[in-house]
Amino acid sequence: MKKKTLIIVAACVGIWAVGWAVTPVLKKHDDNFPDAFNDHVLHERIKTFPAARNAPEVGDGEGLFVLPDWVPKDATDVTVKVETDGNAKLIRFTLADTPLKLSGAEGCHEGAFSDGPTLDADWWPQDVGDGAGRPECSEMYQFRVAVKGEQVYAWSNGDLART
Repeated sequence: MKKKTLIIVAACVGIWAVGWAVTPVLKKHDDNFPDAFNDHVLHERIKTFPAARNAPEVGDGEGLFVLPDWVPKDATDVTVKVETDGNAKLIRFTLADTPLKLSGAEGCHEGAFSDGPTLDADWWPQDVGDGAGRPECSEMYQFRVAVKGEQVYAWSNGDLART
């Protein structure tokens, strides 16, 4: 009986260890997993929109995917990855005719963005992280925004802006 219990415990520990080791890899490449798996196992979800004007508005029932006001409505190829059990967010989009207008660091907490994004994705460039881009704190959460050509990458780790 003790041998059977030991085998069961060892199997559970082994499954836990494999899950712990594999989860970061899954989180980086979770674009094509079902929403239920992403929501309940990885606690993240990704949505894409052909243009920013196609993203949900406040009150649409998809509050996690509402874009900040500083994202131009004519921005295209919008991808948003959110933390379903927190407030971290990655946003990527392509600029169109409307220029990006950021208000800057006014309203940011002292010491904000001492780290890179807590979320990761295979479409997120490795060189956009700690120290990259400019702070944007005009809304509820602090964002860091980096522009690479016509591509814009923005992230928030869920830190509230001081408003």
